[in-house]
Amino acid sequence: MTAQDGKKPATGRRRALMLAGGVAGAAAAYGVATQLRHPTKSHREPDGRFRTLTLRWPHADRDPVLIVARERGFFANYSLDVKTPGETPTGNSAISEIAQDHAVGAVAPALSWLPRLHDGIPAKLVAGLTAGSFRVLVRVKSGVTRLESIVGKTIATTDEDSADRRFFSVLLRRKGIDADRSVNWTLLPMNEVSGALAAGDIDGVVAHDPFAWTLLTAPGAGLKELAGSTTGLYAERVNLVLGLTDEFLDSDPDGSVALTLALRDTCRWIAAHTDEVSTLLSHHLTDMDDDAVDAMLAHEPRPVHLLGRWLRDQMAQYADELKLIGRLPDALDSGAFAKSICRNVLHV
Repeated sequence: MTAQDGKKPATGRRRALMLAGGVAGAAAAYGVATQLRHPTKSHREPDGRFRTLTLRWPHADRDPVLIVARERGFFANYSLDVKTPGETPTGNSAISEIAQDHAVGAVAPALSWLPRLHDGIPAKLVAGLTAGSFRVLVRVKSGVTRLESIVGKTIATTDEDSADRRFFSVLLRRKGIDADRSVNWTLLPMNEVSGALAAGDIDGVVAHDPFAWTLLTAPGAGLKELAGSTTGLYAERVNLVLGLTDEFLDSDPDGSVALTLALRDTCRWIAAHTDEVSTLLSHHLTDMDDDAVDAMLAHEPRPVHLLGRWLRDQMAQYADELKLIGRLPDALDSGAFAKSICRNVLHV
């Protein structure tokens, strides 16, 4: 680390990648086949007008999509200056901020968005950005070998009603287990989780990367991953979703288009430049070395970016799952609900 900025110096491979990167290189990536599940051409084009937009984005200082969009010029390509002021620790807090008119939109997990939208938050979901990295970690010595054997165990969460906990609750509900009644939940700040695990005060934790990966791979931690969203069908599901306020969508539809396209291009570039994403992220995750960042990204799902009906279909799936754990009403028509809360801003 340098004495001047506290950031890790780039390795030779990383330095070469950084010098070779940039927006010019990104343009060539657009034709690469990825997991993007929407038309490659929009019916609407941005107007090119300069805009300063404020978004609420959890852990903005370490989110790879936001970092790439800024540092590789994708926001600038669409004449956008995107601000993410202050600390936004959770998806729920991001959504609350836009409800108070503090931003034009927010990025939050789908599992956090849907109940709030059902409660009447004046916003629409416009784009899925990334897959999830939820992990259920347990102490090897806890005796937990299967998901079902988590019953009666003490599991920590860093947010009482987090998307991590909701994801885990869905997994258990599919096994016929009510997580709210069968698991001893305890709320701990991040800086106390490692100590509680080492002391045996808790049997496990639900979390997401990079925090979950750091816990899992810490020397001598004695943890194993019991379940997660990084493999199987859940790796094909979007997690973080961009929602924009109804007011912004109605008052500045061209701004909505520009922001959506900037993030679309960012996600396409990420899918084709894994090594350079690791480079950029490494300079923000100063508590992880380069190899650790590489390993974490290698064990996370490929990019999943959704617009239009693909986004609606997955939101309907999430609505069904949230009904399973009592976060949405059983009588809710999931398909109709998903249609009512999603908007494809690229179509006239």
